[in-house]
Amino acid sequence: MRRACWWGFPLMLSAAMTAAAPPSMAAPRASGAAAVSAGAPATTALPPALERALDRKDPLALADGTLPRLADLDSVQRARVAERMAGWELGRRVAAWAFLQVGTPYRLGPLGEEAPPDTDPLIEFQTTDCAVLNLVSAALAHAGEAGGERAAMAIVNYRGGVVSYATRLHFTTDRLDSSPYYRDITEKVGGRACRRRAVILNRKADGGRWIPIDWRKPREVVYLPRALGSLFANLYDRGRLPAATGVAFVQLSSMDGLDVVHESMLWRGRTFLHASSRTGRVVTMPWTEFLAGPGRRYDGFVLFEYR
Repeated sequence: MRRACWWGFPLMLSAAMTAAAPPSMAAPRASGAAAVSAGAPATTALPPALERALDRKDPLALADGTLPRLADLDSVQRARVAERMAGWELGRRVAAWAFLQVGTPYRLGPLGEEAPPDTDPLIEFQTTDCAVLNLVSAALAHAGEAGGERAAMAIVNYRGGVVSYATRLHFTTDRLDSSPYYRDITEKVGGRACRRRAVILNRKADGGRWIPIDWRKPREVVYLPRALGSLFANLYDRGRLPAATGVAFVQLSSMDGLDVVHESMLWRGRTFLHASSRTGRVVTMPWTEFLAGPGRRYDGFVLFEYR
């Protein structure tokens, strides 16, 4: 089973549906550096343009598509970037890794356990989807303390850090409850303006399951109504939203055993970053533009912070 974001709506795809789906919805991506081939020797030095962007200590500067993208960097270079950001606040590091993925091609559920039933890699950087963008960014921000990129991915994406299909955190709000790298802040931000919807994750009304594992969980999904999205810039300015805020999207008509249908990142209440199946890549846009356009289809937002 893989999570996907068709036209902005993540869906849980069965193995059969995934097999029938095209392997990539991506458009060709321009890059400021040639991708490092699998057999190429690791290079310690970072390109000067990337060094200069890191000197600015502004995560948004790394969204510049003329700079090397995350997929262009080998493991030694990624470690060098991590060293350069070691003194940054955690949310800024997560945002920096996310902005380095702008332009990355979209692909349905690119991560797995490297074993049946999902043989995709535990972590990779050539493609992404809406959830994986957040997962990879958080994992790379914690890689140093976790003991490496793969160890961090185990913590961010698996219950108890145990890597298996059955222990993967398939549902966003369950990940917010279970992973030490996230915290749901919806009620803290919204207070009495919040709304609630009770669901049983992975249990459909007809008794079926989204994910073929023996697991389900009652969950009260607390969300902010869409009308309050226009206040996010002001909330950030007043210190009520973190600079890097995770945003997951509620669609009431799709809550039959599901919690949210898309997820993303919002930077300083104004810059929206997400992996878009519509464009075939990771993109940024003004939050107000998203709200007035594709965001109109959603009923509300679950907000989370990175920790």
